[in-house]
Amino acid sequence: MPPGVSELSRDDNFAKLFERMADAAVLIEIETGTIQEANAAARELLGYGRADIGRVRAQDIHPHELPALTQFIDDVIQHGDWERDDMACRARDGVFVPARVRATYIEVFGRRCVLSVIHDLRTDRLAELGQAVRKVSHDLRNVLANAVMLAETLSARDDPQVQRLAQGVLTSVDRAIEMCRRSLSVGSAAEPEPTPEPIALAALAREVASELPSRDIRVTVDVPAEASATADRQQVHRILLNLLRNAADAAGTSRIRIDGAVRDDGWRYLDIIDDGPGLPAGAENARPSELARRSGGTGLGLRIAEEMATLNAGQLSLVDTGATGTRFRVWLPG
Repeated sequence: MPPGVSELSRDDNFAKLFERMADAAVLIEIETGTIQEANAAARELLGYGRADIGRVRAQDIHPHELPALTQFIDDVIQHGDWERDDMACRARDGVFVPARVRATYIEVFGRRCVLSVIHDLRTDRLAELGQAVRKVSHDLRNVLANAVMLAETLSARDDPQVQRLAQGVLTSVDRAIEMCRRSLSVGSAAEPEPTPEPIALAALAREVASELPSRDIRVTVDVPAEASATADRQQVHRILLNLLRNAADAAGTSRIRIDGAVRDDGWRYLDIIDDGPGLPAGAENARPSELARRSGGTGLGLRIAEEMATLNAGQLSLVDTGATGTRFRVWLPG
């Protein structure tokens, strides 16, 4: 019999039903402990092809909890009905997938088998995360509405300094409310599709520089007045603000510069340059999303910036880093 083809395929109706199941499903022969069949969802989840899935044993998928696996299979054999347990599955690439496994005893052409259906719990957790994002965004938007009322009251004062600060608060709150609105509209943690528009890069860079919370760091902007890009303005704002805050958080940073240029091929770029201590050794070979700028940092700001750049058909790259500072570059289409 050819590799990867079991006697299950002799029953065409059962084979089709098995193959088309939405959840991953595997048929394990009790005597040998090997997987006789795996449907398309299981092959994708575990990372095996038809030709090599037949050499995989149940213990290869659950090597970290063999006693629990043995007890689970014994319970299935003894009771015959569907049994359920939560057991992480190890894929071919070594990644452990949290899963809920339901299994029952079945005889296939005289062979004693266990039919296991594997539900990937990551799907449920993503759905829960999406719902949490919606709830937080909804409540946060209500809280921000009160901040708007306070800022509008302050902006009516005669003091120009108070008016300027109040306008800054209003701008920031409006941006936060818009982020909440977008999260609610898509209903998940995924970023919404960008809304491209012409952006004056110099004006945007100065706007973001003015929002940097630290007063001890000098930020200068050297971007040509005519430089523009076509992208989602709010998302590009988030890219720059995350990069500036990351640079400011690096111990030893005292100056940050935003440079920009327009190339003949139509691409534009903005460089965020700091005079901090640089990134750890080996950072030059890593993607920005894999880096954390400060001790204890998560690297989330860089991950957000990289994702925003990619969404807008651009790119975020680390140009150089060393003892005298770090330079990140944001590429954007014209």
